[in-house]
Amino acid sequence: MITFSNIDGTPVYYWRTNRGNTTTRNWNATQAFYDRLVLWIRDLRSLSSAYGSVSYVVSAGFYVNKAGQHGAGTAMDIDHIRWSNGTTTSPLDRAHASGTQQIRRRYLALDAVARRRFRFVLDGWYNAEHADHIHADFGGLPTTCETGSESDTKFVQAMCNNFMNSGLAVDGDWGPLTQSAFNTAKSRLAVTGDPHSSSSVWAGMMSKVAQKGFANQAF
Repeated sequence: MITFSNIDGTPVYYWRTNRGNTTTRNWNATQAFYDRLVLWIRDLRSLSSAYGSVSYVVSAGFYVNKAGQHGAGTAMDIDHIRWSNGTTTSPLDRAHASGTQQIRRRYLALDAVARRRFRFVLDGWYNAEHADHIHADFGGLPTTCETGSESDTKFVQAMCNNFMNSGLAVDGDWGPLTQSAFNTAKSRLAVTGDPHSSSSVWAGMMSKVAQKGFANQAF
């Protein structure tokens, strides 16, 4: 394990007991997972550059003494992001369920950036336990879109609904309606190749989704 208080220079705070707290906090993760966090934060900076720099990240935890990916030091929970122009996205405040489309799209953009680098990403659509944070971990790499994954399917369904008004049930069942909407999304985003078998194609698609989400643009 290594100890860190920032990811590639961006501070990481903890707000679960003191909202708005910017006291430096030490976190723990494996070196390999931290290296992946660096790639993630650089993706986030690049894809959201219209907002300025990423001022800070708020997390609910990395290594936690329990079973699973957190216990292995290979997981992150994202609570809140703030940029230098004052823009925020806040899973902690259940942004995925906001009545404002722009806020939901920005949440999906953050979700998509995580899916570029982490195989298992659990968000507010996945279940009630993740309504106030986005979980990302190392399990099951490489990153692709798995039609048998409840997490991936619910993300795709929510994505299609929020960017294309697809009207899908966000139920985790990859049926013909979800497949049709996904094909439309791929076409509109000019995605070539197979996101289900190629991690580079899926990562590229997630970059395009993130760009649309941060710009509040339909596709």
